[in-house]
Order: sequence, then structure tokens, then C-alpha cells
Amino acid sequence: RVDEYDVIILDCDGVIFNSNSLKIDAFRRVLSQYSTRIVEDFINYFKNNFGTSRYSLVKVFIEYFLKEEFDEIKYNDILKRYGQECVGLYKDAEFTDHLIEFLDKYKYKNQYLYVASGGDDSELKSVFIQRNIAQYFKGIYGSPVKKTEIVRSICNQNSNKRVLMIGDAKSDMLASKDNGIDFIFMKDFSTSQEMKEDAGLITIDNLGDLL
Repeated sequence: RVDEYDVIILDCDGVIFNSNSLKIDAFRRVLSQYSTRIVEDFINYFKNNFGTSRYSLVKVFIEYFLKEEFDEIKYNDILKRYGQECVGLYKDAEFTDHLIEFLDKYKYKNQYLYVASGGDDSELKSVFIQRNIAQYFKGIYGSPVKKTEIVRSICNQNSNKRVLMIGDAKSDMLASKDNGIDFIFMKDFSTSQEMKEDAGLITIDNLGDLL
């Protein structure tokens, strides 16, 4: 019963926007100059670690997939080009099924709605204003702050309140567990096969299941 919670935290990609596949394609374009095998290995890692900050992901790509020492110029170049791709894709990304109905229902039941995302903080705030959904949320937060820390901050802002997180990735589940709050896995747009096969999770197809 979602209406029993005072605070609902939503992940962004795969929960608010149907944007996971778009972000995968964006990384492929940005990394197209590198070996296809290396890029596809990284993409598989990315799929299983959605919600992780791009600042961490690009560092992992350089050090563990390219097997190079950290190169700040290369790091910043990849981040810049990926950020440009993300700004463009959010303009056209579809909302997930029943998103607006969900936001309307819980916003006007006087529950606090927040966003905790691995996406870039300033990008998210801009996109939510452009897509006319910023008004639904008491707070919109993203990287480079880690998701666990974002969730902890939201919980601290709402001490003694019941908090729920809805996400589609392992990072969402771990952030919930780390902060002792309940978690619902939304599977329709998730890229995590591991999560989809976890019978121990409370699972919904999309936000329409909570209306």
C-alpha cells in the first residue's frame, strides 16, 4: 500500500523516463572509436550497473576495460560528449507507462516525491523543468553524489517518516537497503536480468500497478 508511505523516492531512468536503451546507445556512440569487443564488454557492465554515476562508469571504462592509467583529459572528454548525448535524448524520451497518473495521485495526497538518480544533477533539474514535471517533486538529486548518499540525505530531511524507493536497478535496491527503507523493483524497462530473476523482490511491471 504505497499510500501508507509519507515519502516516495523514484529513480529516473527506467522509472520516470523510458531511457535506459537510449543511454546504452549514447555510450556506444561516444565510445565508437574504441574496440567493439571492449565497448560491448563495458555495455554489458553498464546494463548490470544502471544507476551508477557516469563519473564512476567512465573511470571504470578507462582503468578496467581499456586497462589504462587514469587520463583526466580522456575522462573529461568522454564525460562531456556523453553529457551532450544525454541532454538530447531526454528531450524526446517517452515517460514510462502511467507516470503522470501516478504523480498526480501521490502528489495530491500530500506525499513527498523525490528523485534519486545516477544521472547528472544539473542535467536532471533542467530536463524535469523542460518536460514540465519538476513541480511534482520536493527534490531532484543526481550525481556526482552517490545514490546511497542521496537517499540518506532525503531520509535525514524526513526523519520519523515512512520512506519507500521505487527503482529498476541494483544500485536502487542497495541504496534502499543501506538506508533501511522499503524497496519496490519496477521491471518493464529494467536492463538487469539478475533483478528480474530475483524472486525475493517486491516487483511491479510499471507505475500503473500502484494506482
